[in-house]
Amino acid sequence: MTITDSFFTKWHQRCAVFCVVLLPLSACKEQKPAQKVAPKANFVMAHPQDVELLVELTGRITPMRVSEVRPQVNGYLYNRLFEEGTDVTKDQQLYQVDPRPYQAALDNAQGKLNSDLATFKAQTLKLKRYGPLKNMDAVSRQDYDDTLAAQEATKATIDSDRANVRQAQLNLEYTGINATISGRISRSIQTQGALMATNQTDPVAIITQLDPIFVDIIEPTAEQLRLRSRMAGGKLQTLRGAAHVPIDLILEDDTRYPLQANLLFTEVVTNQETGSVIQRAIVRNPEKMLLSGMYVRAVMHEGMETAFMVPQEAVMRGLDEKPYLYVIDKDNVVKRRDIEVQRMQETYWVTTKGVEAGDRILVSNPTSYRPGQKVAPEEGRTPVATVPN
Repeated sequence: MTITDSFFTKWHQRCAVFCVVLLPLSACKEQKPAQKVAPKANFVMAHPQDVELLVELTGRITPMRVSEVRPQVNGYLYNRLFEEGTDVTKDQQLYQVDPRPYQAALDNAQGKLNSDLATFKAQTLKLKRYGPLKNMDAVSRQDYDDTLAAQEATKATIDSDRANVRQAQLNLEYTGINATISGRISRSIQTQGALMATNQTDPVAIITQLDPIFVDIIEPTAEQLRLRSRMAGGKLQTLRGAAHVPIDLILEDDTRYPLQANLLFTEVVTNQETGSVIQRAIVRNPEKMLLSGMYVRAVMHEGMETAFMVPQEAVMRGLDEKPYLYVIDKDNVVKRRDIEVQRMQETYWVTTKGVEAGDRILVSNPTSYRPGQKVAPEEGRTPVATVPN
């Protein structure tokens, strides 16, 4: 067989094609697989600290005393002697009922008393004269006994007359309707010339004592039991054997009332529908800023307790609404930790259970991580969470 130039040319071309095909395959065998980089994760160290326990509850303002002004005698309203909506003092006269009928009744009772006193005096003198005559049989025994019995009856009548005089004097005094407590008086329900009656349904005015004033706070029974537990454990300051719990009041416009209230007592009956109890506090109200029925938020200072301040972005909630967070262990692996939170303080959750000293709490967008994931920890709380690659 004769080898020609065309043969070598074709063989050379085929070898070139074969080498071109083998080169990428050999390159693929020599290339190493890329290593997976652990995502960066910001964390903060958990440090215990003394934190004041504050519990925020709802409450209503309740007056300490309320007096319904009612007439104690019948008659026409003669005059009103106060300005509506002003402060009145105890025993200040508010109304004047027409006193003339009651003055006449007093005069009549006094006249009856005077008449019976005169009769009694005459009978006493008569007995004095009958005494010696009775012994000499100048006066019959029957006349003497009749005069003595008449004197005793007159004495009893005089006692009744004196009682009638006192009652007439009281009725005359009742024509002047006075304030029974000091406080702020409402508008007058009845005007001058109206007929007053002792059995009327509505009061003529209402006096409300506003200083000091009560705050009725609605507290869940679970929170109330926790407070009792803290009292039993000696974690609350005590005053005269009772819990001394200062209370800040937040008004409806979100302003803080300048004076603190103090807890007085807790009701012994629980509302079965709401599962709550009423706690009553007292607060000074010199400017009359707090009014009866006003809604407030009560922030109760329950004392100091060792707790952890966890950034709010680190806390998540599961389907059961229970809070949890992620911590980074010593092997830089993310682990889930269930916790208990008390309240928000600025941008932190006050946590009393589930966190230990030295824990590295994951704070950089924790929802982007999963338990068991390895991360590259970096200490620091980022103001804006970052999503890992």
